[in-house]
Amino acid sequence: MKPATLTGSNRNYSWARALPAKTGSIWWWALISLITVSWVVTTPIPLFAAQKYYYIHVGSFRAKKNAIKVAQGLKEKGFAAVVSGEQVPNKGYWYRIYVGPISSLQQAKLQSSELKKKGLTKYTAIFKKYPFRDDSEKKASVAKKAAPIGAAAAGIKVSRPSKTAPAVRKKPPTTVTPAEERQKMTYQQPKPAVKAVKKPPKQTRELQRRGDGQNIPGGKFSLSLGNTYREVKTEVTDRTLITTNGATTSQKVPISSGEKNDFDTKMNLTMLRLGFGITDYLEIFGDIGACYHDFEDFKLAYGGGLRLNLFEAKSGRLKGLYFALQGEYLKGKLESDYQSVQSNKFSKKADWWNFTAKGEVGYTINRFAVYAGATYFVYREDTDRKQKENLPVGLTSVKFKDDLKEENKFGAYGGLNVYLTPGLLLNVEGQVNTQNSITAALEYRF
Repeated sequence: MKPATLTGSNRNYSWARALPAKTGSIWWWALISLITVSWVVTTPIPLFAAQKYYYIHVGSFRAKKNAIKVAQGLKEKGFAAVVSGEQVPNKGYWYRIYVGPISSLQQAKLQSSELKKKGLTKYTAIFKKYPFRDDSEKKASVAKKAAPIGAAAAGIKVSRPSKTAPAVRKKPPTTVTPAEERQKMTYQQPKPAVKAVKKPPKQTRELQRRGDGQNIPGGKFSLSLGNTYREVKTEVTDRTLITTNGATTSQKVPISSGEKNDFDTKMNLTMLRLGFGITDYLEIFGDIGACYHDFEDFKLAYGGGLRLNLFEAKSGRLKGLYFALQGEYLKGKLESDYQSVQSNKFSKKADWWNFTAKGEVGYTINRFAVYAGATYFVYREDTDRKQKENLPVGLTSVKFKDDLKEENKFGAYGGLNVYLTPGLLLNVEGQVNTQNSITAALEYRF
C-alpha cells in the first residue's frame, strides 16, 4: 500500500480533527471555573459561615419603622442592634430586634443582664444563628441604588434631540409614570396602620400611671370618695359629774379601773379627698365629709395631710419596691346613743381630733399594689354624756363631761390597690391596735 501523502487539503483536515483533542481540556476548565465563580457569588452567606453566633432577642414589632427606631436607640447606648424581618409561626410577619453577633454564650449572658439592669428591656432570649443582614439598612441601600436610575432617566429626557425639545419643555419635567404614581399612592395609603402603631404609647402611659411608689404624678390631681368604719380604743383621763335636782352641781369624780376603758368611740367617716402631686414623690391632700353613727345625725368632718415617697426601685429584681411616709390630721363632731358596760344608756355629743403618722413599705406590679406598715396615733375627745335612764333618786339630770385619749399609740395597717383603668383605682385598707378600722375608696387620677 502506498503511504498517504500530506496535501494541503488533508493537512487542514488533520489539524481540524486534532484541535478538539488539544483544546478540549482548556474549554472544560474554563466552563468549570465559570460555574464555580457563579456558585460562589450566588451562594448565601450562611453556607460559608464556619460557625453560628449568639444573638440576644430584645423585642418584636409589626411596623418596621418602630423596630428601626428602637434598634437605633440601642445603638446610641453602645449595643450592636440589628433588625431582622421574620415569619413567626402562627403569628405572622414580625420585625425582630437582636443584639449581636456575639462570639460566646457567656458574653451574651453578660450583655443580656446589662440590658435589663439599664432598663432598656424587660425581656431577653438568646439564640444561636448564622449571621444575617440588618433589615434596617436595606431601605438606605435601595434609596441609594434608585437615585442613579432616576438621575439617568432625567438625563435621558433632557438629552432628547432638539426637534422634540420644545414639546418636552411645555410639559412639567417629571420622572413619575402613572404606574409609579399609583404605586406611590399605594405606599402612602396605610395611614390607618400608623394609627394602630400608636397604641403602644397608651400601654406605656398605663405603666407610668403613677408617680413614685403609690404617689400621684407631679402636676396631676386626684379625686377620691371613701368610707371608713372605725372603733377607736380610748381611755378616760378626766371626768366631771354635773347633776341637777332643782340646782346644778359640778364636781370631779374618781374614775374606776373598770370604767377607764369603757368608752370606745365608734363612728363612720364618709370623706371626699382632693389630692395634688407637687412632684412625683411628694403629694398633698385635703379631706371633707361627714361623721356619723348608725347613719343618723351627720356631722362635719375635715382634715388633710401629705405623703412623701422615700425610695422606689426602678429596675432589677426588686423593681416596684418602695418606702413612704404619710401624715394626716382629722377633726370632727359626733352625736350618738351609747350603752355602758353597766347597761346604762347615754346620749353622747363629742368633739374629736386625731393625728396619724404612717411608715409604709409596698410593692407594685402591673395593675396591683400591696403595702403594709406601722402607725403612730394621737387621739383626743371631749365628750358630754347624758344619762337617759336609771337616774339616782331625787335627780332630774345626770351628765358626765369626759376627756378621752387613745389607749394605744402604736399600731399596724395594710392595704391593696387595684387599678381598674390607668386612671381609676380601688383601695382597701385596714388598721389594728390603735383603732380597728376598715376603709374602701374609689380614686380617679386626672
